Amino acid sequence: MVRALRAIPVILIALAAVRPAAAQQAPAPNPTAFPRLVWINSQAVLAATPGRAAAESLFAREMTGYRAEVQRLQAAFDSAVAEYNRAAPVMTPAAKTQREDQLRQMQTRNQARAQELDQTAQNREAELTRPIMDRVNAVIEGIRAEFNYAFVFDVAAQGNPIVTADRSLDITAFVIQRLQAAGDVSPPAGAPGTPSTRPDSAATRPAPVPAGPRLRPRP
Repeated sequence: MVRALRAIPVILIALAAVRPAAAQQAPAPNPTAFPRLVWINSQAVLAATPGRAAAESLFAREMTGYRAEVQRLQAAFDSAVAEYNRAAPVMTPAAKTQREDQLRQMQTRNQARAQELDQTAQNREAELTRPIMDRVNAVIEGIRAEFNYAFVFDVAAQGNPIVTADRSLDITAFVIQRLQAAGDVSPPAGAPGTPSTRPDSAATRPAPVPAGPRLRPRP
């Protein structure tokens, strides 16, 4: 999620990207007419999975709060460094040493907090994604078992070596139809205190606190 929820790591093997999702009403696969190898486009499946948009929107709102905290930490550090640089010419060597140590400690605390927020974001993303992935995997496995397929390949998987595939073996639309019939997957609520602000921001994890301005060297 700017990064959207990640592509589906379903029980699938890679082929080549062929075409995205199909019609709303897809015919059921015919187990007597189809071979035991079929394929789907996981990107199209994920895009049409009920509950996915709500999970992305929720993640975007929560990440806005995390990023805002990181930006506040960086702004406070930049201000402290600027104030030190203004005062440094009239400070004693001992006072400079003391203040520089304080600034380094502040920077270390900020970086630790940014890493903590990044880990929280990763955990939250996994929490929001898991129910959707479980539903998709269950539907695909159910179709595979129902029609006695040996393999379901994913043409959208990274690194697939195949250039093209028989479109009559595409069961993407049928998977989407089953998913939509199953209804929405409600996203898990955030933990108490989880930031939640505007819904229109891109869903990226909070960036690490950069090093910030350099301290002027002691004379």
